[in-house]
Amino acid sequence: PTPDAPSGKKKSDKAERRRGMETMFRVTYRNHIALSQLADQKAGILISINGLIISVIIAVLTPRLGAWSSALLPSVVLVGGCFASLTFAIVASRPRIDRTPVTVDDVRNNQGNLLFFGHFLNMPLGDFQAAVRALGKDRKLLQDSMSRQLYAMGGALLTKYRYLHFAYVSFLVGIGV
Repeated sequence: PTPDAPSGKKKSDKAERRRGMETMFRVTYRNHIALSQLADQKAGILISINGLIISVIIAVLTPRLGAWSSALLPSVVLVGGCFASLTFAIVASRPRIDRTPVTVDDVRNNQGNLLFFGHFLNMPLGDFQAAVRALGKDRKLLQDSMSRQLYAMGGALLTKYRYLHFAYVSFLVGIGV
């Protein structure tokens, strides 16, 4: 073994850890985006189905509103469940944009989220470029920013899936009752 071997081994381990972190961020970002798209597709399906059911029931019941029918109460319950499900599905798929402004100093002090457009669009272009350069110079700063972005994406996904869960429960209750 040469005196350079331990140093080379350390560099290799460091490069391997760096690649591992990059892979972890890449895979996690991809998974978050795929889960968000899946939730949006499911919300879109629920919106279409509930809208169709509500439209059909209203079209069928409107001419019969003058006469009490045995189908009126179950139809009203179904429309109520579909309306609740439709509301939750719309809220789940609705874009939520946090417009918290970020400054170059926030980025340099490891605060704020430069990786989300709602935060950096209020910055002048020169400040944005300076903040990107600051991230590029400091690996820890960059990883912390990416971690913050993943955390924010996870929070958005949790909210989206929570509303989607309520939409499915409302739909099932309306159909079941």
